[in-house]
Amino acid sequence: MIKTEEKELEKTKVVDDLNQDTLSALKAKLSKKEDGNMTAKIVAPKKRSINLGVVGTGQGGSRLAEAFYGLGYNAVVLNTAQQDLEHIKVPEENKLLLQFGLGGAAKELEIGREAAETYRDRIHVLVQEKLEDAQAFVLCLSLGGGSGAGSCETVVDVLSSVGKPMVVISVLPMTNDDAQTKHNALETLSRLAKLVQSKKIQSMVVVDNAKIETIYSDVSQLEFFSVANKAIIEPIEQFNILSAQSSPSKALDSTEWAKLLIDGEGLSVFGSLTVDNYQDETAIAEAVVSNLDHNLLAGGFDLKQSKYAGFIVAANKEVWNKIPSAAVNYARALIQEHAGTPKALFHGIYVTDDQEDSVKIYSCFTGLSLPMSRVDTLKKEAMELMNQAKSKDTTRSLNLTLETGANETVSAAQKVKDKIASKSSAFGKFMGSVVDKRK
Repeated sequence: MIKTEEKELEKTKVVDDLNQDTLSALKAKLSKKEDGNMTAKIVAPKKRSINLGVVGTGQGGSRLAEAFYGLGYNAVVLNTAQQDLEHIKVPEENKLLLQFGLGGAAKELEIGREAAETYRDRIHVLVQEKLEDAQAFVLCLSLGGGSGAGSCETVVDVLSSVGKPMVVISVLPMTNDDAQTKHNALETLSRLAKLVQSKKIQSMVVVDNAKIETIYSDVSQLEFFSVANKAIIEPIEQFNILSAQSSPSKALDSTEWAKLLIDGEGLSVFGSLTVDNYQDETAIAEAVVSNLDHNLLAGGFDLKQSKYAGFIVAANKEVWNKIPSAAVNYARALIQEHAGTPKALFHGIYVTDDQEDSVKIYSCFTGLSLPMSRVDTLKKEAMELMNQAKSKDTTRSLNLTLETGANETVSAAQKVKDKIASKSSAFGKFMGSVVDKRK
């Protein structure tokens, strides 16, 4: 007991020797840190209308899936090249290497197809395990690659067997892509369009990197794909989040969003538009008229074919206080006309926490046919590049043929004579008498 009391007295003495103000300050910091740690651990998940499970195939598709994963969606990625999977920021157990041949597909569609067929069962297991809670699937791929484009039909078959709706996000090539990439894009787009017709795919979102190049022409080459991926998924994410929220004016509800996303029965295109000069009652409508086509993420569509159209107008409270009540109605009328009076036009008006002094408009047009003017341009570009490649092959073959100017028959006879003369020479006789001892 005496020893215990002595220890308590020593402990009290140590505390008394400390500066109480300093100790109190340290305790306050510790308490604040602990509170901060607790707050950081409790992160409320974003409320969304549809729980999407994302599958990325090939390098381009995997990067898109990575962007979705960064927003909180469950995602898995597939590729034939190990090095392309290494830097994709999703859990390692969500990655599947389709090991086939030397690795990679070198833009050969057949390699991508055979690799996916070889791993069909593994793909199915991965999807069932990692995307079990998904209400709908989103398959992301670049139309011009070997792994992503080549594997797409097999992956579509696997996903459709699960029995959930499926949307495909397909990316067309950049302007400066090569002939093989553009040829692959045309072939894969054709195959996927047939799967939309057969209703294995409920809707296909078409994105054009060549169009995004023009929208973000000031972005550096190193940053382009990061900016492009954000631009591709932003409208989808905003429709999915805002449709799950209430609106003080007019909401675009979750079922309306579901119709836009998975009931189009054709191709779809999304876009976003920022309006800085918004105070006049026709300003938003005029911005829509001037810029809507330019801010869609793919061109060449006849928007008057739209089965459904939808748009969301979002701004902070201060901005909304400056916007005349008729402004959105003018915009609605013009978008409806732009879409050729679709079966339904869904729209929503939302107050956001965005601090920018501007209005954001997100748009969606669904149930479209192939973008024929863009397809025709791709065909022309691919054909020109292929012809250039063939011309090079012909030139190369000719340059590998060396004409000596000698008659081939005379030349052959001369070779025999030279051989006999060589054997008859002193050096020839000497070489003939040498015994080969290398055995």
